[in-house]
Amino acid sequence: MKLSHDDIERLAVSTLTRFMGELTSREKWVKPINIETLAMHQLGLTLDYTRLDDFGKLPSITTYADTEIKFRQYLRDAKITVPANTIVLDEKLKAPAYPRADTELFKRRFRIAHGCAHQILHRAAPAQERAKMDASYIGRVLTMSEFNSLSDWREWQANALAAALLMPGKYLALLLRHRRLKFYGNRLNQPDKLALANICDRLKVSQTAMTLRLCQTGYASKLPANEYFDPTDIECDDDFFNAQASAISV
Repeated sequence: MKLSHDDIERLAVSTLTRFMGELTSREKWVKPINIETLAMHQLGLTLDYTRLDDFGKLPSITTYADTEIKFRQYLRDAKITVPANTIVLDEKLKAPAYPRADTELFKRRFRIAHGCAHQILHRAAPAQERAKMDASYIGRVLTMSEFNSLSDWREWQANALAAALLMPGKYLALLLRHRRLKFYGNRLNQPDKLALANICDRLKVSQTAMTLRLCQTGYASKLPANEYFDPTDIECDDDFFNAQASAISV
């Protein structure tokens, strides 16, 4: 099942509406989506943690049926069973047991959302297509390359849906007040940098994920690096430089 971006947006809104009711229309009530609760209580998924892939290339796994997957664990060949309706995450993403800086929070939230997205897309597929996908996992022992090849074509849809679940378009409109951020290459001027940091903190997502989401939804634009302009930085102001030059020449 191949969906357009508009289809994915509608699927995200309908999922969140069933989970939370109507999304708030007031900025002060905007809170991070509780993605763990959505996964476990709305979608009926199990979250599990183990050491995945010694090289850090496999942060999470989810399948549509009970499946065994082979990979490298502690420098040895290993095999784990991934039950249906389960998202398995690398143990490094697990929330700390004691209060301290949770450095993996954003990555954990996105990987859970990514697993949720795969499961939502699978459940939304026509029955015949869903049965075909199930058959590709049932009773199989997959290597990592085989597992990746099975899900590769669905990855962009899962990433797009995960982003829409964590960063709903309605929330972006409320937090940005329909403002459009400008990226000059990889740079932002100070006002836009503060706006980006604020919405990332409010929704508990990384700046990388938010940047991609803002560009995709039209709330940010990419401009050439040489057009960089910061209205709060007088050193970028040509009139300032011209006045300084005139004062020196006098």
